[in-house]
Amino acid sequence: MFSVRSRHIAWPLFNFYFFFCAMIGVFMPYMSVYFKSIGFNGTQTGQLLALVTLSTIVAPHFWGWLTNRMGLPKRALQIAVIGACLMALMMNFVSSYSGFWWVMLFYAIFFSALTPLSDTLTLRSIRNLNVPYTRIRVGGSIGFIFAVTLAGYLIESYGPKVILPSVTAFLAIAVLTSFYIFEQPIDTSVKKGKGDFLNLIKDREVIFFLLLAFLSFMAHAPFNVFFAVHLTNAGFSGDQVGLLIAFGVLVEIFVFLFLGNLFTRFNVVYLIAFCFLCGVARWSLIAWYADSVWIALFTQLLHCITFATFHMVSIAQINRLFPEQFAAQGQAMYSGFAIGLGGGVGMVGAGYLWDWFGGQWTFTAASIVSVLALVILILSQKSR
Repeated sequence: MFSVRSRHIAWPLFNFYFFFCAMIGVFMPYMSVYFKSIGFNGTQTGQLLALVTLSTIVAPHFWGWLTNRMGLPKRALQIAVIGACLMALMMNFVSSYSGFWWVMLFYAIFFSALTPLSDTLTLRSIRNLNVPYTRIRVGGSIGFIFAVTLAGYLIESYGPKVILPSVTAFLAIAVLTSFYIFEQPIDTSVKKGKGDFLNLIKDREVIFFLLLAFLSFMAHAPFNVFFAVHLTNAGFSGDQVGLLIAFGVLVEIFVFLFLGNLFTRFNVVYLIAFCFLCGVARWSLIAWYADSVWIALFTQLLHCITFATFHMVSIAQINRLFPEQFAAQGQAMYSGFAIGLGGGVGMVGAGYLWDWFGGQWTFTAASIVSVLALVILILSQKSR
């Protein structure tokens, strides 16, 4: 898989992604199941999980500053993963909403650093090696599939009490693997180019892109928080839920590895419109026909379009809309506004909707958000 020259660099990164994303494969789909088992309502669940998403608005800027200050991204990554592991360990001994709120807040601060820092280390490490980024990053997708499937079986056999120990265990192994990652020091004496970034983000095309990305992550929020609970309420067992979520990630891997040239074959506007159109269908079907295994499989197949394809389009748009000297700031703006604020607002809103109207109308609201995004996209093209 990796050449002899690159193995000592590539395999430790592959292993870190595997166990880091294995933790995500337990945490994101199943924490709502755990919170329900200890008596938390939908509003409380949405608020707690939104902390993890909302942290990406501000926290990554702190970690970026710390990394540049130290010049050692591996050291910063180790601080973050150890901190996240300690917070996950503390969750095993907390039962009140207020206790979870504080622990989740600090967990979110550490967690928000893991993806950007590991990506930074990976891209810097393979710069002079003949190793594609996707070949290392796919370790994370494999880890996610492994963990989400295993957790489904464990929950079915032993109940939701296995969720937090599993999260803690995967993070603990990620801590160990981080010590084998090859360090790539940053030259802190290099000065970055300056320019008027504020004027750039006032560009009409940038504004519309960020707004559409905001709505995409808002529409996915009910899925990220309540999909496992919704399927359980519809009669699916824990292992079936795990397999369905794993299937969605499998088709996502296919898109990432084999359909990366979509942008050269299709108009970006048409691709974005297709993503939101599939979103309307996906969320509507989940809302009202979740008890059908074939419908559930089909909606998970659509994950490769509503999430994976839109994500690839977004990365391409960031590279196109933001010049090289503003690429990092453009990525931070996308992460903070779309993923952080859009996903966070969506999670909080989904929590309230779940308590007030139930799962069917919560996912229907996601479909309505996708319709709104389609309308905005059409209007943006007509006014050009």
